[in-house]
Amino acid sequence: MKKRFATLLVVVLVSAFGATACGGVQEQLERRAQDEVEKGRQRIEKEVQKGRTQVEEQVQEGRRQVEEKVKEGRQKAGEGQ
Repeated sequence: MKKRFATLLVVVLVSAFGATACGGVQEQLERRAQDEVEKGRQRIEKEVQKGRTQVEEQVQEGRRQVEEKVKEGRQKAGEGQ
């Protein structure tokens, strides 16, 4: 009877510690996955910001060109009078 109880106790403890160990591994994997997701999110945000900056620069260059053409047109119109 004592031997069966001891065996049963060992089985229960090993199962409990095994589940705890698996839980720790799962937490590590979840943490690692979250870290990778965060790195990916940051990389995407950086690329999006880079794209926005390029678009803003292109818009500013376009405005500058339009203003220059308007200025040239006004000067030509003034010369024609």
